[in-house]
Amino acid sequence: MIDSHRTRSAAQPVWLAMASVLLLSTTTAPGLAQVLEDACVALAGTSVQAESLGLPTGGASLQTAVMAQLDDGTSFCQVNGAIHPVSEAPDINFQVNLPAEWNQRSVQFGGGGYNGTLVEATGHLGNTDPSLPTPLAQGYVTYGSDSGHQTTGGIDGSFLLNAEALANFGGLQLKKTHDVAMYLIETLYGEAPQYRYFAGASQGGHEALTVAQRWPLDYEGVSVTYPAYNFTALQLSGNRNAKALYADGAKLSPADVDTLNSAVYDACDGLDGAEDGIVSNIGACDAAFDVTTLLCEGEKADGCLAQPQIDALDVWNSSYELPITMQGGLQDYARWPIYHGGDLYGLWGMGAEEAPSIPPAPVADAGLYVLADPLIRYAIAGNPDGFDSLAFEPEEYLSEISEVSYLIDANDPNLSAFRDHGGKMLLMHGTIDFAISPFNTVRYYERMVETFGQERVDEFTRFYMVPGFGHGSGVFQLGWDPLGPLADWVEKGEAPAELVGVDRAEATAGRTRPMCIYPTYPQYSGQGDMDDASAFTCADPN
Repeated sequence: MIDSHRTRSAAQPVWLAMASVLLLSTTTAPGLAQVLEDACVALAGTSVQAESLGLPTGGASLQTAVMAQLDDGTSFCQVNGAIHPVSEAPDINFQVNLPAEWNQRSVQFGGGGYNGTLVEATGHLGNTDPSLPTPLAQGYVTYGSDSGHQTTGGIDGSFLLNAEALANFGGLQLKKTHDVAMYLIETLYGEAPQYRYFAGASQGGHEALTVAQRWPLDYEGVSVTYPAYNFTALQLSGNRNAKALYADGAKLSPADVDTLNSAVYDACDGLDGAEDGIVSNIGACDAAFDVTTLLCEGEKADGCLAQPQIDALDVWNSSYELPITMQGGLQDYARWPIYHGGDLYGLWGMGAEEAPSIPPAPVADAGLYVLADPLIRYAIAGNPDGFDSLAFEPEEYLSEISEVSYLIDANDPNLSAFRDHGGKMLLMHGTIDFAISPFNTVRYYERMVETFGQERVDEFTRFYMVPGFGHGSGVFQLGWDPLGPLADWVEKGEAPAELVGVDRAEATAGRTRPMCIYPTYPQYSGQGDMDDASAFTCADPN
């Protein structure tokens, strides 16, 4: 409900204006535009009472509401505001974009990393084929938030010391932002959306699974890309990997990474029938590649690896047994794709500096160390000053780890309420992601199959593994449509089969590959252009 003391006179013209839009067919196009603009700007300065939202808040303020336009001419009402806390936590800043030509659908955009930056939701969803129109240009109401804290750059986990900010980051902000968006949609258009979607990658993928598990009736479809769904276990596994990497004699130089990857490609690149720099047949690669063949016979030298380096790599290649059972019954974090090729010296790689800094710095230090440190330092240890997360021992913080997991993780494979509601899910991950292991998503999918059986999972989920794709980058830098096939499934009953992805990498831009349904993979037929998806079939693993 809009606060009556401030906005009763402003609210009434919104409803009357929209009635004019819907009912007076004789109104000219310029007249319609003016009616919409008047309805839009009337929202500015109004507020939403706390009881209008499904979770406890201090209500929401609609700070600005203006008509805006995309480069393609799409006209929309842009509403920016803040959802207020019930404690001393920061606001949740949000943006809702309401198009002049609405298709009666909405899509909530997920965030990334530790969030803290406003998701404006006016552009493409992550990893979208750039030739496609944006959701807003297609007529979707789009919206996002900063998840309830604000950063100026980098990775800052200090907000995790605030209980309400931690709970918001863990998922509550998603419901609060959703409810504000639904309120604005009904206020401006006079009706609720027919179809509601959520789409996100990384932290946004975690958020997509969070809403499917916690608020399954609020969405008809979720698009989930390389999800950090078990965020606590991810950081504990990353911390373990970082410790192994920084052990004496274990750090790999760029030349050592080249030695490793060259051997991987020599053993595995052709196992899918195409020597194209993409390792697609992962199962066969596991059998074909033996890292011990790279062991130096004596002292460390160029072109070989020392035993401490191989020991560290084997740690990455093994699953991490969690010190306790976490939210949703999770007991481990899956292995990492260290022996499948990929960029180990980029943002998510080994780190440019030989020795770690405290606290870690992006690029200079190992990517998984950079990601793990904030959660361990602030949320688990609660010790921001001088804390060395590389000396962290999980067994000393079991109760804290459990509490954090139940606040923020989305590990539960039982999506019965979402499925029974008619919900559909697209799940996607690349095979060489070093920020979130692809085998972690495989583990979630396999737990779904254990819960429901394959036939029932197939009724509402499609899982695509994309060879050569990393965390938004890779030797095959995927561009696809994360929303269109999902909407067709939800609205038309057209269940997606294999899709086609386009490479956005500069050197190989435009080549295509089939996006195969897990566990199948793209196998070259032996005929045709290897840069064309039509020359590949989706083959069963060996």
